[in-house]
Amino acid sequence: MINIEESVTIARSVEKVFAFATDFQNNARWQTNVILTEQTSEGPLGEGTTYRLVNRFMGKHFDSNGIISDYIPNQICSYRFVSGSVGGKSSFIFESVNGGTRFITRGAIELKNFKTIGFLAKNKARRQVRNDLQKLKSILELSLIHISEPTRPNAPSR
Repeated sequence: MINIEESVTIARSVEKVFAFATDFQNNARWQTNVILTEQTSEGPLGEGTTYRLVNRFMGKHFDSNGIISDYIPNQICSYRFVSGSVGGKSSFIFESVNGGTRFITRGAIELKNFKTIGFLAKNKARRQVRNDLQKLKSILELSLIHISEPTRPNAPSR
């Protein structure tokens, strides 16, 4: 079992961070190993929503199905894997802090194909989560800069 808890503070509102991080279509933009995440149940995202996740890790592809087990808008979105090559659970927790959002990811994940090299997989997974949180922070904060800053004449291009 790989136990992970990492966090990052993002200079965006809880509502913006929650909306972006819980939108399945954005997962591949900020989570390096995600190939596809798609909702498999009808209706809006919420507790009981089912989904399919396809990702790669250490050269292997994983195809798993999950369910959202806890969902409180702008506070928490928890996932539980119910079948496939990944087991366990994961949560995204959102806390309002001065000037933005503290985004916490907490998980207890079992990669069923990596039991023999568990230590290496654990270290790689933890490092990848840290990198992904920094990528999420960059995506959201850079979009804030582009939205809120007016274009200035003679300003250097980015």
